[in-house]
Amino acid sequence: MLTVTLIRHGESTHNVLALWSGCTECPLTERGTQQARAVGAYFADTHFTNIYASPLPRARDTAQAVLDAQPTPKPTHDFTITDIREQSFGAAEGNQTCVREPGKTLEAHFAEGKYPILYESEKHVAFPGGESVEDLTRRGEKAVRDVVLPHVVNVARSGGNEHIALVSHGLCIAQLVGAIVRLGGGTWKRKGPMVNTGWVRVEVRIQGEVPLQVADDEVPAIEVTVTDEGRADHLEGLLDESSLRGMKAIMGGGVVDAKI
Repeated sequence: MLTVTLIRHGESTHNVLALWSGCTECPLTERGTQQARAVGAYFADTHFTNIYASPLPRARDTAQAVLDAQPTPKPTHDFTITDIREQSFGAAEGNQTCVREPGKTLEAHFAEGKYPILYESEKHVAFPGGESVEDLTRRGEKAVRDVVLPHVVNVARSGGNEHIALVSHGLCIAQLVGAIVRLGGGTWKRKGPMVNTGWVRVEVRIQGEVPLQVADDEVPAIEVTVTDEGRADHLEGLLDESSLRGMKAIMGGGVVDAKI
């Protein structure tokens, strides 16, 4: 079986200001560093075989805290996986999130340097120079093919078990989980935004007899189950309202329901 644990980064300087962060290299706050250490300690008894991370400092430093807490010998790790960076918000990055003004077009908002939260029906829309949710979905699928699928194939070939961790960003994690579930022919929709260092776990089980040979790009018959979602047990004693800053405005996938 392959187990995939996906961890959101700790609180960043942009999170506390409710700014569009995207691919901006904003660091962890002091609180974010505490959260990263807490999630690392929480997983200290979990043997990760591999740890992967987005190269953005807030994710990379969170992943380093997880790695530091792992027993020796340390897991193989790579903190340069660009395809698990956060959604790029282009011109909006570094600007305050805001609610759309009634009767005003998106273009009019952009002309005024305002970048409102997008609706669920606007997954094809991107801020100038940025990515849409549809773009992020495609990038997440590529990341799963390049990073996760090789482990699925390894498990199918060996009949063994692996447990990998992906340290990424809230919106990207939603796309990564969805892409993993689709490998098994299923669908998944997140229940809500994740707090900083919240985590999701997915189990991938090989179905039937283990194939004698599996091509590197072949998806064997698998069953995919999301076993944990939005977990934040490790934050007990740390969690308060500030942990949701920057998340209250961005409701899952960078969009909000048009009825809100």
